[in-house]
Amino acid sequence: MKRTFSFFSALFLFLGLAAQPKIESVTYKRFMQAAPPLECIGRIQPRPSGTIPATRWSIGCECLDRNYSRFAAYADELPALGVGFARIQSGWARTEQKKGKYDFAWLDEVVDGLCRRSITPWMCLCYGNPLYIDTDASLGSVIFGDGPVMDAWLRYVEAVVKRYQGRIDCWEVWNEPNIKDNKFHPERYQNLLVRTCEAIRKVDSGAHIAAFGLASFDMPFFRSVLDGLKAEGRTGLFDYVTLHKYYENPDDADVDFALFEDAVRDFDPSVRIIMGESGCPSQLGWAHALKLIEWDEYRQAKVVLRRMACDFRLGHPSSIFTIADNNCREIHFRQSFGLLCTDLEGTVIYRKPSFYGVQSMVNLLPDTVRPVELDYTANTVRTLKVVGLEDDGGRRIGLMMWYADNAPVSALDWDRVTLTVEDHQVKDPVFVEPVTGRVFALDRYHRSPNATFTKYTDVPVWDAPVFILSAEALSVTSADDTRSLEEF
Repeated sequence: MKRTFSFFSALFLFLGLAAQPKIESVTYKRFMQAAPPLECIGRIQPRPSGTIPATRWSIGCECLDRNYSRFAAYADELPALGVGFARIQSGWARTEQKKGKYDFAWLDEVVDGLCRRSITPWMCLCYGNPLYIDTDASLGSVIFGDGPVMDAWLRYVEAVVKRYQGRIDCWEVWNEPNIKDNKFHPERYQNLLVRTCEAIRKVDSGAHIAAFGLASFDMPFFRSVLDGLKAEGRTGLFDYVTLHKYYENPDDADVDFALFEDAVRDFDPSVRIIMGESGCPSQLGWAHALKLIEWDEYRQAKVVLRRMACDFRLGHPSSIFTIADNNCREIHFRQSFGLLCTDLEGTVIYRKPSFYGVQSMVNLLPDTVRPVELDYTANTVRTLKVVGLEDDGGRRIGLMMWYADNAPVSALDWDRVTLTVEDHQVKDPVFVEPVTGRVFALDRYHRSPNATFTKYTDVPVWDAPVFILSAEALSVTSADDTRSLEEF
């Protein structure tokens, strides 16, 4: 009897959970309630992936190789972001579980699923395989030298590139090679990079390749590899270098990137930089990046949007880690970096505010918009970053601004700033708050016919990006649009 009761109790519990509607985000409602003191006139009408030129924006779909999340659980959420790319990891150990036998079924689901949703995957080739080497198959796997393990790795690389040639836009060589013991042996990564790039181009001579995926701003490691490659005459080996760096204050990255760019320019001016992985947890955690900090969904949204704003300003393509929360089972840890909140089985529970913020940023900053330096003044003692925006025809369409001096806080309080901008006239300006995607009337600005400046009075500002944009540059729904959040 006890067994029967237990079975039916579990069955009814399962059916009850399965029937539950998706939960609305409490924190998103708070963002909606914290409206700036302006008249709301509508909401951004976001465009899905495939309908917007968004090659500068990527979303992370990592950790599927280690079963930390389930692609099928969140796949249909991806197009709503509008992104052009998604970063995935190859998972040698998951694909080759018997020597010489490759099972690509799980990877086919991911690659083909992204392509069907008009999102181009780029793949990180990374991690070891216990079949060949006595190490784990996860972050920090020992980088092997020449020999049987390298030979097996190169056979795998050739098989992967051959299978997905034409569907994968770019191949990244390894993930965070400068952690654990690998950090003290840059020559290991240099050799792996050379051999792997050769294997990729043996199959696809026109392939795009990204190198490094550095876990931190590690200049000694980085320069050691670059200097070694340059000494060997290997400056044409790859097209991009990627950095994985998580900053509590995203604007602190500016100095690091300036040094990073100098090193890349000295090595090969044609190589571009990609922020290959960055994001923010939505709760306090004791492991992984940005650990032991009291994060919440308010701060997460602000950090992610600040990261995107900084990367746009610097001209770097950017990939946000990650689309959904990951369950790292081997250390019994829930990694809360996801834009989607999931349960312990990987099922999506709700979209976090960061999801809607990324959606807005992608739509507001497509490939057809570029940054412009501005000459401006503001009546605030805080550091205010202001970035001009122009379209691909050179027309000034607006600006983006945020407090940059401190890490974002949880409070949703607005300051009022008077901003004077030289030589950057915007036709019919409106105010846009990207976390909620709402558009507000902006009637307190002054521009004399013969003046070279525009003065915006009492503009709402906080520690996340906000926009002043030409109404003509926006597709806006009506202010009384009552559709649910999940329809956007």
